[in-house]
Amino acid sequence: MHQKIAVIDERTVMLGSLNVLSQSWTREVMLTMRGAYFARKLLAHEHAETFARPPRCGRCKGAEIEIRRRKNGTWYWRCYAAPCKTTPSGRTDAWTQDIRLTSGR
Repeated sequence: MHQKIAVIDERTVMLGSLNVLSQSWTREVMLTMRGAYFARKLLAHEHAETFARPPRCGRCKGAEIEIRRRKNGTWYWRCYAAPCKTTPSGRTDAWTQDIRLTSGR
């Protein structure tokens, strides 16, 4: 399933295929569940703790970091600060760092 997940207040979970913020008369669904245990397990499964704390850029030391995913499924951080993306020769070569996930699944 192409899923969307929203965890609110570490107790309320919305899970489904519906784009909650842009619903426009679709046949997609969203289920709302309450339960702190379920919410904590889901956050751990989705590596929320790791993704919530991006590092500083290793090149420009800035905080303009985004998360991306490669075609092979691995996640990585990427700096999108304009000075960092462009080298003196004009080449675009943004700083990246692989994300090491622990298997808490």
